[in-house]
Amino acid sequence: MAIGSGIGASLGFATETTFNTAVTVTNFVEMNSENIQYNKKVAVGMGLRAGGLLPRSQRRVVTTHDASGDIMLDLPTKGGLGYLLSYAMGGTVQASGTYTLGDVYGHSFTTQIGVPQYGGTVTPKTISGCKVSSWELSVANGGIATGKFTIDGAGFTTATSLATPSYPAGASVFHFAQGAVTVDGTAVANVKDFTLTVDNVIKNDRYNLGASGVKAEQLINGFRIITGKATVEFTDATLVNKYINDTETALALTFSGQNSSSLSITVSAVKLDADTPNVQGPGVIDLAVTFTAYDNGSAAPLTIVYTPEA
Repeated sequence: MAIGSGIGASLGFATETTFNTAVTVTNFVEMNSENIQYNKKVAVGMGLRAGGLLPRSQRRVVTTHDASGDIMLDLPTKGGLGYLLSYAMGGTVQASGTYTLGDVYGHSFTTQIGVPQYGGTVTPKTISGCKVSSWELSVANGGIATGKFTIDGAGFTTATSLATPSYPAGASVFHFAQGAVTVDGTAVANVKDFTLTVDNVIKNDRYNLGASGVKAEQLINGFRIITGKATVEFTDATLVNKYINDTETALALTFSGQNSSSLSITVSAVKLDADTPNVQGPGVIDLAVTFTAYDNGSAAPLTIVYTPEA
């Protein structure tokens, strides 16, 4: 029996061979929270008849169903983070290495979340046919680096047996003190926080007749949208001038973790959408920098390199 609270929860996932055919999860990460829900579309027929004062229960039907929600976690120095990055970026699924943007089609996965009841019995939520529809990596001032992955799934059940979780020994987390930012390859020392947000723009409503209300595999349905924001001390006019001149800029955030672990996020061509410095009173002045990423035709728009602890 598990502890009858969130302390006894678990999160695991594994790559599927066939879309929406669940597999036993084998890769586990320690999460902070999750809110994945089973979604059902209900239709109720009117069916007027003499003496009928309410819609009849027999006329309520479930026409389509799926699952969706967010997983929030601290970014670990080893464990299953590499697989989540693979699912988020698309393309080859790998435990570590270099990740560039690729196609999400043909790369579905199964997610299983163990949800403890008050008495310690764990109810497994197993979601199959999963894709990462959007995601976010961020570090707050003085905080731990975190990830939010929005999952879109085709199937949902609580009938699958709970897989036994296992975690790598000694895993730590990436955090603020390990972070460094470069602008066009030059290290800067005035960035207070950083957030990168990616919308994979997937079509997740492929419901067709003959599929029993189950959607077909999600696929990319437009240009990816990559945006970000950072709070920057106004120590020079470099970023202000880049904003005014709409200059293409490369940004990189790198964490150097324990035991030679590292995580780097490079956005090769961004345009700044804000900020102009303003005097709000007697205090110091910060810039609320926001940006949008583009493809400049030469460098990969987004590159993540993950090296876990040995």
